[in-house]
Amino acid sequence: MKKLLFILIYFFLINSSSAFHDTKASNEDIASLGGLWVQIYVYEENCSDNQYYSAVIERLGISPRFKKYSSEIEHLSERQELAWERGGEGAAAVISSGATDCDTIATVIWEWFGAN
Repeated sequence: MKKLLFILIYFFLINSSSAFHDTKASNEDIASLGGLWVQIYVYEENCSDNQYYSAVIERLGISPRFKKYSSEIEHLSERQELAWERGGEGAAAVISSGATDCDTIATVIWEWFGAN
């Protein structure tokens, strides 16, 4: 948890080179990212014994896409914030219902941030 929190804080505060309001990201992308952030948190908290854990967490720290989107979170418009919240709520509901597992969450995170 401390490692992920440090990574998120670092990128929120340090890397603010681009913003969603500059890149015209769709509300669907924002909602996906809101859900993804919930999954990262849940994965960090509950899946430390997962076979992919080290690779996924290490990749977040060096992923250009993770750095970009992390810096853009603070620049969301009101509509984008609503989309973000709804995406997060949807992911939380799926996770709490038991409809996913650590391997699936690792795969989703890797698909977004594992590749360049």
